[in-house]
Amino acid sequence: MATPEIKEALKNVATEVAKYVKDAAVLTVKTQTVEVGAKAEPSLAAESTIRLDGDSTTTLPVSTNDFGKSEVDSVIYDIHMQNVQAAIDYRSKIIQSVIDVLLP
Repeated sequence: MATPEIKEALKNVATEVAKYVKDAAVLTVKTQTVEVGAKAEPSLAAESTIRLDGDSTTTLPVSTNDFGKSEVDSVIYDIHMQNVQAAIDYRSKIIQSVIDVLLP
């Protein structure tokens, strides 16, 4: 039979694991821009939200070209996608670390 100390320790571990799972369930990456030398607040240039179930949403900056078609700023897009991949990789490492602790 588990002692009160062991029960409390297990409860604390379960609470921490629940926090990690909740934090890992939704991954949000925001890429901001600010003009060099400006003292203004950065403005949101792109944002992606990726849920653990695979659903995702991405908002990208566009401008209208001379033909009336929307164009994505490719430099911002590339930087944003690098940030998204880095966040996905980091989340994967964190989840794997939690699994390794729970299932050694």
